[in-house]
Amino acid sequence: MIATSLICVFISVVIAMCAIAYFTFQLIVEEKGKARIDVLQQISDSNSVNCTNMVKAMDALYEDFYAELIAPGNEENNARIQNLLKQVDRQFKKIGMDMMIDILMNDRRLFSTDLDENNLKSLKNTYWYIKHYSGETRTSWNLRFREVKDISTYGLSYGRTVYNHEGRVVGVIVLTSRYEALFRTFQKLVSDGVKVYILDQNGIIISHTNPNRIGNWAFDMKMFRKEYGRNSYKIIQRSGRNILLTNYHDGSSGWTFVEEQNMDDLLWDGIKTMRNCLLVVLVGCMVAASIAYWRGRRIAQVLSDFTEEISDMSVEKLGELPVQDEYEETYVLGTTFNGMIRRIGDLIEDIRIHEQRKQRTEYDFLQAQINPHFLNNTLLSVKSLIAVHQPERAYRMMNELVELLHIPATPEIQFVTLQEELHLMRSYLSIMNCRTDKNVVFLCEIPENMYGIFVPRMIVQPVIGNAFFHGFAEKEEGCTIRLRTGLRGNALYIEVTDNGEGIEAERLAQIQSWNYRSERLHHGIGLRNVRK
Repeated sequence: MIATSLICVFISVVIAMCAIAYFTFQLIVEEKGKARIDVLQQISDSNSVNCTNMVKAMDALYEDFYAELIAPGNEENNARIQNLLKQVDRQFKKIGMDMMIDILMNDRRLFSTDLDENNLKSLKNTYWYIKHYSGETRTSWNLRFREVKDISTYGLSYGRTVYNHEGRVVGVIVLTSRYEALFRTFQKLVSDGVKVYILDQNGIIISHTNPNRIGNWAFDMKMFRKEYGRNSYKIIQRSGRNILLTNYHDGSSGWTFVEEQNMDDLLWDGIKTMRNCLLVVLVGCMVAASIAYWRGRRIAQVLSDFTEEISDMSVEKLGELPVQDEYEETYVLGTTFNGMIRRIGDLIEDIRIHEQRKQRTEYDFLQAQINPHFLNNTLLSVKSLIAVHQPERAYRMMNELVELLHIPATPEIQFVTLQEELHLMRSYLSIMNCRTDKNVVFLCEIPENMYGIFVPRMIVQPVIGNAFFHGFAEKEEGCTIRLRTGLRGNALYIEVTDNGEGIEAERLAQIQSWNYRSERLHHGIGLRNVRK
């Protein structure tokens, strides 16, 4: 029993720990996922206003520079373009716009407001620029950087391809924003080793922690939405690692900001917290199990002793047991058991009284049927004798009836001695001999030591009456009724036999059955009452 309890406790602890681990993991993933979406939204919100300003600025630049850019390249043309750049740069600084303009012509001419040649070199080597150079892309965006820790190398660039009147590509205008506040969050993610990239509405990479990926096509956006949802997060498998992929869609620009982070790094703090929680739960469960085991052993011993006392208790000697009040369980069990024993005793006493009353009522009812039945038949016989002018026989019968009635016959006297019952039967036999004009001999074989045994009053009368009416119906002489008594165990048996005609076995079986009912009025009452 104790071993089973410990196994159940162990299984419960394991299930509880697994449940805690699972739900803690789900909670951490949900919180981290929502947090990453918020971070991407911050990047998107910071970028949204800036992108709008850059598009407006690009439209103005394109209009101002277009005539010069499609003109034949010479020193005079180059000077005009350079002067225009200086004017626009002064205007940007005047209104507080930290933007840089680069113009890369297909004839290898370069114009820029930035003195850093490395920026132009890195720009020319990108696949993003090559797509403009070839005319494959009309407008595009990219967010790039040279040094992760140096925020001054970060830039959000918007490029627009310049076509001449014949539709040939002549160059690319690149407008780059250096607004540092825009890149702070992005820099933090990249510094933490997180893979961050931005996709435009066509699935082309605008920005990537790997600059060589910028300008490449990465996803079919319909399939991306179907696989990863929108503004959501999902755990994926990549290179044998669990990756939390989070995305946020910017409705104004159509861009999708994507972050991929290793779950081990992301969940490290959560795992430590979860480990500590599980450790506390495990220690607590072990302590609780030890206390429960010790307490269970004590209670089990008390219950075992209590069970043995109940097992040794016989049905005839139900009694209350001492109550152990050391533990609430045993106290409640003991008081409940004793209360049940008291209630059972009360019920047994109620049943005994009820059965006595029931037997008394049934017996009184049966006696009320036997006595009127006998008196009715006797009085009818007296009436018949008077009617046929046999007053002497009627007189003798009435004398015997009066003698018979001297024996108390009130319902309060339920039992008489066997000797009194024999005296009653002899008076009854005299009446029946007088009624039937027969001389039936009554033989008794009763040991004297049984004369004092009490029997129900007039219990034998219906049987002797049946001997007259059925056994001796066709027999006039030599009629004998024999009565024997004896003991069978603790029960008294009375046997009444006659030498009359007898009865068929089938008919006898019907009469002896409990549900026998005679079709004739007043017939069958006597034997049925005696049987009861």
